Amino acid sequence: MIQIEENNRVYAYAYQMQKEGKTLCGDSFLIKATEDYFICAVADGLGSGERAYESSSAIKEVIEEFHAEDIGLLIEKSNEVLKNKRGATVAIFKAYFKQNQLTFSSVGNIRFVLYSPSGTFVYPLPVLGYMSGKPQKFRVQSFPYDTGAKFIIHSDGLNIPAVKSLLKDNRTIEDISNQLEPYTKSRQDDLTYVVGQLF
Repeated sequence: MIQIEENNRVYAYAYQMQKEGKTLCGDSFLIKATEDYFICAVADGLGSGERAYESSSAIKEVIEEFHAEDIGLLIEKSNEVLKNKRGATVAIFKAYFKQNQLTFSSVGNIRFVLYSPSGTFVYPLPVLGYMSGKPQKFRVQSFPYDTGAKFIIHSDGLNIPAVKSLLKDNRTIEDISNQLEPYTKSRQDDLTYVVGQLF
């Protein structure tokens, strides 16, 4: 499954593939651009198959419903919808165009990297573990981004050896996705990635 979301401030390309032998993908993602911000979320339901899909898609639905809210509230709501479900890891970020400010929160092993044209990389740290509907502490981080910054966010089904050079050396988002193609072949796990550029 491929999805593209774009306006004059962002271009994002999402790719998803379920684990070999499964009809449902245990990962879910949301990419949405408005005039004021871009929001992106990737959730990985624990395990694979139907119950993993149930957990990750519940997170996607609640973020879709409340995407205008701040990240702190969205991560809380994502946790709440997992009560009596299997659990999930999740990362959510929101880029505010006018402020050139990015806000991020994550629990578990979803990876996120931001590369600015100045040559700097940002790897915000997640809270360890996973969400299961039980009360827990979350961390929301904010940092500025430069015009032209590129990002990748992906579930652990994608194993990339050189993320830095991937973002630094490829000029367009299409180039990056072409470079990622060989790493999408094994299908030993559900796989989701979103690559994009902020303008």
